[in-house]
Amino acid sequence: MKNPINWFTIIFSALLLTLSFPKWNLWFFGFFALVPVMFVFVHIKEKKDIIIFSAIFGIIHFLTLIYWIIYTLVKYGNLSFIFAFFILLSLSFYLALYYVVFFYLNFILGIFKNPCFLKGFLFALNFTGIEYLRSKLLSGFPWGQIGYVLSDFSFFLQSADFWGIWGLSFTVALINYYLFFVIYSFFLTQKPFKFSHFLFSNLPFIVFFAFLLGYGIYKKNLWENLLSQQNKKIKVSLLQGNIPQEMKELNEIEFSLKIYQNMSFLALKEKPNIIFFPETSFPFFFPYEKKSILEFLNFLENFKDYSKKFDHLPILVFGTFRLSYIKGKPHVYNSLIVWDGKGFVDFYDKEKLVPFGEYIPLEKYLSFLKKITVGLGILKSGISKNLIIPFEHKNITITPLICFESAFSEILQKRLKQGSQLIIITTNDAWFGKTSAPYQHFQMAKIRAVEARKYVIQIANTGITGIIDPKGEIVKKTELETREILSGYIKPFYEPTLFIKYGNYIGILGASLIIFELFYFLFINILPRMKSFWSKF
Repeated sequence: MKNPINWFTIIFSALLLTLSFPKWNLWFFGFFALVPVMFVFVHIKEKKDIIIFSAIFGIIHFLTLIYWIIYTLVKYGNLSFIFAFFILLSLSFYLALYYVVFFYLNFILGIFKNPCFLKGFLFALNFTGIEYLRSKLLSGFPWGQIGYVLSDFSFFLQSADFWGIWGLSFTVALINYYLFFVIYSFFLTQKPFKFSHFLFSNLPFIVFFAFLLGYGIYKKNLWENLLSQQNKKIKVSLLQGNIPQEMKELNEIEFSLKIYQNMSFLALKEKPNIIFFPETSFPFFFPYEKKSILEFLNFLENFKDYSKKFDHLPILVFGTFRLSYIKGKPHVYNSLIVWDGKGFVDFYDKEKLVPFGEYIPLEKYLSFLKKITVGLGILKSGISKNLIIPFEHKNITITPLICFESAFSEILQKRLKQGSQLIIITTNDAWFGKTSAPYQHFQMAKIRAVEARKYVIQIANTGITGIIDPKGEIVKKTELETREILSGYIKPFYEPTLFIKYGNYIGILGASLIIFELFYFLFINILPRMKSFWSKF
């Protein structure tokens, strides 16, 4: 515990893990970021030291990964830097507890002593399980899952279509353990080194990684062929209005209408089938805010008239706040609405809201937290559904994800089971400026594309807007804080992947293992000691 090298190593390891994510995006660091931690734990004997070092590792990692929370809270929440830092530190401490549980259980199981493939498999499964629990408990926060570092390693990325982000996390954790195993075998093993034994011990690791590599090569070639053979195309235009958040906060609907009217008129020259607008592109309460709705309807009429010049009227999909009265009580939703040139034909209300941004958890007891809420704080959750787009002679089904929802692969899986040919992500990342948050958010879209084997289009107010193909490759994208119209073609695909059919089985298996281990050590180690302690009185 007193050894300064251990402290340095733990902090170094945490920073390596952070640097593997955008915007630094040194993704290959993710392959060995956990290795230094494991070597520290090889030499530690006290359980309390495992807890302390694990907590430090997690806190440093999350402080540096989601530092952008401070930017948002200070600039838009009007909090002092010190208070904002305290909130970030509290969240980082909570998230670090998952690493404490993970490393503590692996230490108890002897995973770091005499490493082998079986222990590596258990290590990776535990890691996947702890990430799954983090994505579920207390509303869930799946941001920064280690599997996202494979978004830039195309061949391993392709396996996401049968086991999703959870399988990618399993893979990265196993790669870390394999490197630990190799170094341990050469320098720390107590037994005389035998090269033949080392090669035999390597074999299961090599077979696993070779299978993933072969699968990735096969799938990438397969999808290159499928993309070239699919002749049906839909042209889309994505409008990145770059509306400053300060203007949206002032509810300047006239400003937004002017920007998007000019952009939509320019987009007509491309003759797209669908024009997509970002999340809350028109920030008023639709359809009850009389002045704003009249101005908006006037914009639609002008757009319809101008489209005659091109003899082409595209469908519009736009974001707004939808107001509905249920039993006389107002309910506000973060919504997407479809306009087909004749009327509003479909809508989607955001299902997964951002805690302390769009709603207050346990508001009855935590109403005082409204003071630090950045967003409206009054939104209601919608129901899980897709959008139906009336396209030519056949409807197109689109799976919509608004902002934070794109981090949850189970939301995608649930919607795609209903049948869908395209995934759209609308977001307003103006909250985060030029921090790493928009880059981390866009990275998730690449994984969603491969999990579903569908085109994914992301439409962001200030960026990053882009089109991603079913291989997880970026077709086109914009830069941050630019006003751009991004036009391109997407191709509809109908067949669900194994991941969509069967879901997060590897994550659920890992979480079940973690829970079993916790109960096992509770009943085997802790409860007997408690019983012995109380028997003395």
